[in-house]
Amino acid sequence: MIKASEQQIQAAIEAISARLQEPQINQYRNAPVKEGYTEALHILRERIESYGGINKHCHSVQSRAIAVLAVDFLRGDCTHEVLCKVPIKKL
Repeated sequence: MIKASEQQIQAAIEAISARLQEPQINQYRNAPVKEGYTEALHILRERIESYGGINKHCHSVQSRAIAVLAVDFLRGDCTHEVLCKVPIKKL
């Protein structure tokens, strides 16, 4: 696949930022999703293309998986939809 363009990266940052504004993201059951998306924003903003350091910031399998998706997105190995549409648990 082709690496993500600046426009694609900005679109992903905006989509993830919007996800982090959803009220349900602050519920305890969604803590891994919030943690993963917070790290994904860092990865995208800093254009980090390695998996090193993810374990330091992500403490659950789900949060690490989301952060890995962000790296994969930058590398062109993951689509915007896969990265930005991780389900948030509702009531």
